[in-house]
Amino acid sequence: MRVIKNNYACLFVATMLLLSSRVSFAAPGDVVGSIACPSAYPSGLAWDGSRLLLADWRTSKLWQIDPRDGSVTREWDAPTLKPHGLTFGQGLVWVSDDHTGLIQALDPERGVVERAFMAPAEQATGLAFAEETLFVLAGGKVYEVLPEDGTILRYFDAPEPSARCLAFDGHYLWVSDRIKNEIYMVEPREGKVIGIVAAPGPYPAGLTWADGFLWNVDLQKGSIYKLVIHDDEMFQVFDTRRARVEYTWALNNYGPGTVMDLRVNVGLPVDLPEQKLLGAVAFSREPANRVVDQWGQPCATFGWETVPAGSKASLDYHVDVEVSAIRYLIMPERTRTLDAIPDEIRTRYTANGSRYRIDSPFMQDKVREIVGDEKNPYWIARKIYDFVIGSLEYQMVGGWDVPEVVLKRGTGSCSEYTYTFIALCRAAGLPARYQGSIVVRGDDASIDEAFHRWAQVYLPGYGWVPVDANRGDKPSPADQARGFGELANRFLITTQGGGDSDFLAWSYNSFSKYKTQGYSKVEEDTVGFWRPLDEQGNAPSGETEQPGECSTVTTK
Repeated sequence: MRVIKNNYACLFVATMLLLSSRVSFAAPGDVVGSIACPSAYPSGLAWDGSRLLLADWRTSKLWQIDPRDGSVTREWDAPTLKPHGLTFGQGLVWVSDDHTGLIQALDPERGVVERAFMAPAEQATGLAFAEETLFVLAGGKVYEVLPEDGTILRYFDAPEPSARCLAFDGHYLWVSDRIKNEIYMVEPREGKVIGIVAAPGPYPAGLTWADGFLWNVDLQKGSIYKLVIHDDEMFQVFDTRRARVEYTWALNNYGPGTVMDLRVNVGLPVDLPEQKLLGAVAFSREPANRVVDQWGQPCATFGWETVPAGSKASLDYHVDVEVSAIRYLIMPERTRTLDAIPDEIRTRYTANGSRYRIDSPFMQDKVREIVGDEKNPYWIARKIYDFVIGSLEYQMVGGWDVPEVVLKRGTGSCSEYTYTFIALCRAAGLPARYQGSIVVRGDDASIDEAFHRWAQVYLPGYGWVPVDANRGDKPSPADQARGFGELANRFLITTQGGGDSDFLAWSYNSFSKYKTQGYSKVEEDTVGFWRPLDEQGNAPSGETEQPGECSTVTTK
């Protein structure tokens, strides 16, 4: 086996130091200010160019508020019994009425309704004026209508059925959800959810865009929050969990032959923006060597000369970690061009591979069909992502077939989703690689026998962004967006690479190879265990629960 390559090792260490020394900026979705809400039952929020406007559905009042200190500068009667949606445009205050179904345009100076028309569906709870048209959130859909008479121009599904409020920032719609307590950035032509931020409170009741910030009024908290969207920080890290993670590898030789020249390489987790090691990785036996592959992935190596019939070779490690959710908010127009990708990254991560086969006529034709004449790196990646989740159904049957076979078959495991996405990105000239992990399965104390892998795509201006097409293969627009630029706090990332690793081949977590003398029935077990740490950083005492002795596990 080869030892550490100095150039890759130095690159890896430099990257880790850069990540650990990041300067903290406000991240997208962070609250940078708040004022008290003067209304007990807020139901809509708008901006008239200098003041916030607020609707109260119980008292049927409208309020004008100074955003600097929350003082009320004006109060008047709403033109409806139960005002919900609120927006400002063409010098008028537009109000939707959950009682009558009307949308009414009020002249705020004279208190006169200039025009009114029926909403395109029941329960019109959100309004947003966009230049010459009006967006209406009603009945689980977002409609774009003419403000003259409500004529429908187009419509699409809301990000979630429980979506409630609307705002428009000049490029994108913002849609809140009061069940999941999230706010979605939505492309207004087709309704694709581009990004997600957490709502600052449990009952987002109104949204508006004002002077480069997103404002959200929360009914339960009784506050109006100012949220930063554009800042120097590209992602938000949140929802941290602390745990002891154990990984066990074992090979059972049932004989009657002998296993010979057994070699096992284990991927070592490292500090990343979304994970922090709280101590060293502790092995049950000392590794024969520690090496770094061509992708900068550190590994520990082990070996056995023989494993006789009826015996077992095994090893394990444990490590205490903090793992967090990470979420990017990507503005497509702020993504730099393909020419801005560093040459080293482009060369290494657009290369072909035996499991990618990007030079096949099928893959070349497919990527031209998907991407067309698109030049924006985000939209190239998003078109490929949407194609993958629209073409495949999850099925884990063993083996990792090449993308051409997977696409023709229409089913795949998480690794096959990942290889397919990577191959199509590389064929389009966009760098892509993968990460692999040990996963929390349900409870904080849990056992993982399946593991998980996803892709990363390099977007110039943002860097490496996680893309999990398997996770995004869901019906709702919001859930589809969750697979692009977001990871939950359920993963200890053990492996990162471009494939065909010097020590892990095309696998992750660990990789083994061996020879046999005579016929031998051989089975491998790989299992991950999670246990939460207490406030003092201690794991629960007692024996770690073990799987059945002869269980066979296939990684996804």
